[in-house]
Amino acid sequence: MRRVTVLKGETEKTALDQAVEASGLEWTYLAPVEFMSNALEWAESVRDEGVVREAFPDVRSAMIHDADIASVAAAALTADGHAGREYWLTGPEALTAPEKARVIGAVLGRDVRYVELGRDEIVARWREQGFSDEDVEFFLTMRTNPPEAGYTVLPTVEEVTGRPARTFAQWVRENAAAFGG
Repeated sequence: MRRVTVLKGETEKTALDQAVEASGLEWTYLAPVEFMSNALEWAESVRDEGVVREAFPDVRSAMIHDADIASVAAAALTADGHAGREYWLTGPEALTAPEKARVIGAVLGRDVRYVELGRDEIVARWREQGFSDEDVEFFLTMRTNPPEAGYTVLPTVEEVTGRPARTFAQWVRENAAAFGG
């Protein structure tokens, strides 16, 4: 039996999806919301200044640990019952940027402040980082009008793997060195 998992970033069916479905392989789509590893973009400012700078403080994200995505992929590739399924993958909590800053601080055992950036400031940062106009528009949409799937905690990881999804605090502990911990 030949199986494949596809990490999806689009909600609509793509040419890749059509090719996978026509391939004769047993396919499973994995659709994670925000990766916890995205928080590494704050590592330098947390390490050097004890600060997380981010816009849109009220937007929640049900971020997922990269290892949970891998665990679901491994299950889909090695066990029966996953063919033709699409799994939306989340962590066990939906957090705002200020809440993420508090978690980072708690894990590191020091104060980490949240500093709110305005819309223009965050857009300028993304442009400095080399993101295209299309990327910037996508980022703004995800932060100003996120789809319900982006902040809705789902039990998918536990249902597929038999163990609960990892928390953001667990991820921070595993990556504490990057933040100066």
